[in-house]
Order: sequence, then C-alpha cells, then structure tokens
Amino acid sequence: MLLTIEVGMGWKQELAVQIRQARESANLTQQQLAGRVDVSRQMVSRYETGEDVPAFEVLASMARVLGTVFRIEGLRAVLEATPQHLKSMPRQLRLDFKKSQQFRGAVINITPSEGQIFITAKIPA
Repeated sequence: MLLTIEVGMGWKQELAVQIRQARESANLTQQQLAGRVDVSRQMVSRYETGEDVPAFEVLASMARVLGTVFRIEGLRAVLEATPQHLKSMPRQLRLDFKKSQQFRGAVINITPSEGQIFITAKIPA
C-alpha cells in the first residue's frame, strides 16, 4: 500500500464526507460497511461525522470494499493488488535485529547502523 501524507486543517471532515459519500454510492448501510471492514456500526458513524479517523488498515479496507480512493490534500490511500506469490505471506511479522528471518519465498534482514535501520527483503522472482 502507498501512503503519502501532507494534510492541512479540516482534513478529518473532508475524509468523513468522502467515506459517507462512497458508502452511499455503494448502496451500503453503516452496518453493512462495518461488517465488511470489521469495525462496529458506531465507529463507521464516528468516521462519517469526523469524530474519529479510521486506522490506516481500516481506511485501506474501506477503499477496497467501496471501490474508491480517498484523497485529502495530499493524503492518498490506495490498496494495490498483491502479487500472487506474496499472498501466502503472513499479515503480521515479528522481526529481530541482526537475524535473518526466512519465510516461504522471502528472506528479511533488519540491520541497525549509525542511527539508521536498514531493512532488506529478498524475494525470488
């Protein structure tokens, strides 16, 4: 997923309006959308009124379910298709420093160096 952030004042309300309009365009109720993105109906209501902002994972899930892209003053949330060979990767990874982690079809290394962290992933073509 690609996330670029550069937001100004009022972005919460702008996002709230887009979420409500996208849901209504998809002919879904708040309850139906909530079920598809695994949050409560009350949270969808809070997102649509600007009282709360969805976590990025929830926003990306909403974009996928509603078939839309949310844009707010430089904020762009797009759910890109996952290549077939990466679909079997676990959704959450725990990685240790200076220790190679091997997964089916990938090796990931995290190396701290001079105040920076280098993350490398080798995925065979």
